[in-house]
Amino acid sequence: MVYGESKLLWMAALAFHWSFLVILLRHFRFFMEPAPFFAEILDKLDGFLQIGAPVLYMTDIAIAAALLYLLYRRLFDSKIRYISLLQDFFTLFLLLGIVGSGICMRYFSRVDVEKVKELALGLFTFSPSVPDGLGGLFYLHLFLLSVLLMYFPFSKLMHMGGVFLSPTRNMANNSRAKRHVNPWDYPVNVHTYEEWEEEFHDVIKAAGLPLDKE
Repeated sequence: MVYGESKLLWMAALAFHWSFLVILLRHFRFFMEPAPFFAEILDKLDGFLQIGAPVLYMTDIAIAAALLYLLYRRLFDSKIRYISLLQDFFTLFLLLGIVGSGICMRYFSRVDVEKVKELALGLFTFSPSVPDGLGGLFYLHLFLLSVLLMYFPFSKLMHMGGVFLSPTRNMANNSRAKRHVNPWDYPVNVHTYEEWEEEFHDVIKAAGLPLDKE
């Protein structure tokens, strides 16, 4: 079996993660009054092409394309489909639901941004108020986002923690000079190859397979 690099996978992963970060930071303008300076800067940079009204964000296109490619890969690559689990598809469809409902609210079914900010500020300051006229699509978007926040700590999405817990960042780079042993590791009964070969010596020899010990 031969493994090769997958440039498309890396491109999709990078596009998704960076777009998600930019979108998250842009959304801070709904939770803070006045809006933070970085949210305004990102808003202008993200929509600098000035396509359409409202302005088309590049991150909206990038994150949707990346998620669709990752879903396509799960569905139509036989090797990936074989090892895919239900939670892999659940996460992708959940993210697609959040992104899709957000895109629909911005470009197709318009939502009153002032009312969204009123609700968001109320939730953020623990004094919720529910304005009228937000529509079902907004509440679907909010519900899917809430599900993601609840599911996140118990899912594979927590791989982001590896950025801060990676041994290459937190351990001394002297493994050739010193052996690092896991302090909470417990003794494990192992069955070495030598013991396995001795146990099945006659069977292996009868099968004509090579032996370390004749």
